[in-house]
Formats: sequence, structure tokens, C-alpha cells
Amino acid sequence: MTTKHKMVYTTIILIYVLLSISCSKRQAAEMTPSPPTNPETPVTAVTYANFTQNLLQTRCAGCHAAGGSASSIWSFNGRSSVVSNEARIRRVVLVTRSMPLGGSLTAAELTSLQQWFDNNMPE
Repeated sequence: MTTKHKMVYTTIILIYVLLSISCSKRQAAEMTPSPPTNPETPVTAVTYANFTQNLLQTRCAGCHAAGGSASSIWSFNGRSSVVSNEARIRRVVLVTRSMPLGGSLTAAELTSLQQWFDNNMPE
């Protein structure tokens, strides 16, 4: 085997490993709104702070954070990046369900995210 072949195989293996790490199974954990500190007070609305931020951090940031494999398409860097790309995110997550790659959101996650968008994306 020539040095050139070894370099090609090494490069392919490295790319495979990096792609498998960037979008991992940790993204499969279901996200639900955080319960209120007082159990008698029900959660009345999904907010960025109690649900959406954590969902996007665990399900999107692996690929869409700055420097990530899909950051050229959309880069998640906080609430403002979501608000400014609302239509695109709604379409690929809630309508076509083509995101996240390699897995889907649970029914509870989809419902909560839809509620957050429908309520004008409260902080």
C-alpha cells in the first residue's frame, strides 16, 4: 500500500469519526419544559428559557454552532439567530420534518416548539 493510499484511508476514517461525533445520540434525549419551582403553579407557556434554548442546544448546536458542519446553512448562536430565521426553522423542523438529521423530535417536543413559535417566541 502506497503512502497516498494510506493518506486517503486515514482521511476517510477521520471524516467518518468527526461526522459521527458531531451529531450524536445525546441529541435523542427528549426535551420537555422545565417544571415550575412551585408545583401548584402550572407551566402556562413554553419560553425560550424554559424549553427552546435547551432543545436547540442539544438537537441543533452539534451541527449548527459556529464552526459546525452545517453552520454555513444556519448558525445557532442564541435566541436572536432563531428569531431571525423563524420561517426557515419552522419549515424544516415542523413542516417537512427534515431536521434534525439522523433523528426526529418527539411529539411533545414538536408540540412545545410549535407552541413557542405560535406565541411569538417568548423569552
